[in-house]
Amino acid sequence: MLQKNYLPPKSEKRVLVVDDEFDIGLWLKTVLEGNDFIVDYYCNPLIALKEYKSNFYELLILDIKMPLMDGFQFYREIRKRDGKPKICFLTAGEETEDIKTELSDAVYFIRKPIKNEELLQIINVIVNK
Repeated sequence: MLQKNYLPPKSEKRVLVVDDEFDIGLWLKTVLEGNDFIVDYYCNPLIALKEYKSNFYELLILDIKMPLMDGFQFYREIRKRDGKPKICFLTAGEETEDIKTELSDAVYFIRKPIKNEELLQIINVIVNK
């Protein structure tokens, strides 16, 4: 029997952030965790790929330009393992039109810099689609 004040747990909104700029990754983690997201953050895409858990994340937020492996390469490797999460690329203005047509499924792009409120609005729309 359920107790009178029992509330079911909120659905977990798990996000993976991969960005080689520590300050941006930490900012994303802080903003999202402050708004009921569970966030794993990696500044090294190769370690993030090694530690990746299939069918675990609702959303991946990936920087496009990173050393060792760019965001698009990371995306392609993840899609080989896991078709579930939505993908959002962070861009500082890189040309993305050629890449958008190459990607087989719906992905999203967020242009940096972005304000906290705007970021949260976009992320919530993506996660709730």
